[in-house]
Formats: sequence, structure tokens, C-alpha cells
Amino acid sequence: MKAKLVLGFVVLSVVLGLNVFNTPASAQMLRFDPDPFIPYNQQFTVPLVLESGGLYVKGIEASITFDPALVTLDSVTAGPWYTDSGQSFFFWDYTAPFTYAIHFASAMLDGTSNADGVIALCHFSFAGFGVCPLDFTLVDVRDFENNELTFDSDSGVIYLDEAVETKNVNFTALKAIYR
Repeated sequence: MKAKLVLGFVVLSVVLGLNVFNTPASAQMLRFDPDPFIPYNQQFTVPLVLESGGLYVKGIEASITFDPALVTLDSVTAGPWYTDSGQSFFFWDYTAPFTYAIHFASAMLDGTSNADGVIALCHFSFAGFGVCPLDFTLVDVRDFENNELTFDSDSGVIYLDEAVETKNVNFTALKAIYR
């Protein structure tokens, strides 16, 4: 009886020990955070968010494709992760006019940061209705010694849907219509 109890305890300990090693680490990621409701025939901004997972980041280069039939890229600017950091920074938008790919490079000049935040603001104009994918083709994140850091990317989607007018009608008004 004692042998079965000890064996059960050993098996349980091994299973629990393996689960400790399989716990997910802090995820490092670049992802888009678009507003799900894009106003028709308007300009809008889609933030690109850095989730550092506690790693100290010095610089980022990224390239992202989009559908030019649905949106027009007006500009890409540095986000609050840089502008509100209190550090000098470099932000260069390589995006060629009238193309379908965002491309920028950026870096903290005075140090690093391990904060999460918006690293870039992508300013678009509405061009048509549909679902516009935002797909990463390059993600290059560097530490303070210019070593590459492993970051995942989560491609985003912009939903460009025609707004439908709604009326505020109560139940009594509906009953009067269908009597």
C-alpha cells in the first residue's frame, strides 16, 4: 500500500514538475490595435503596439503590407513610446508614396526601455469598403548592444464597413406598426 502511495506521489510530482517548465513566458510582441469602427470617408489612425515582455528595447524596424484598394497610407509617425519617453530618439519612415507597404526604422538614442506602449501611429484615409489585412513582412527588434531580440508579430485587420442608420424605437411603437 505504501509503495502505491509513494509511486502515485512520484508520478504527481513529475507531472507537476513538467507543467512548471511548460508555463508560458512573457510574450514579446508587435501588434496592431485598430479601432473596430472606422468612420466612412474619413482619416483615421491605427496604433502599432510594442509588448516588451520586460526586455529592454533599443530599436525597431518593421515592414507591414496593407490593401491599397481599401486604405491609403498618409503617414507614419513616432508613437508615445518614443515621444513620451523623455529620451532622444530616431524615427525614419521609409514608406514610398503610393505603395502598399509601411516601412519604418526607429531607435532610442539615449538608452533603452522595457515599457509596453504605442511605437508608431499609422495614419490612413478611407478608400473603400472591406476587410483590410495588416501583415508583417519584417520585424527586427534590437537590444542595447544591437543584438536581435525575438519578437512575435500579430497581424491586424481594419474593418471598413458602411454605417447603417438606426432609429431608437420602443416596444410600444413596434406593436403599433404590426397590429
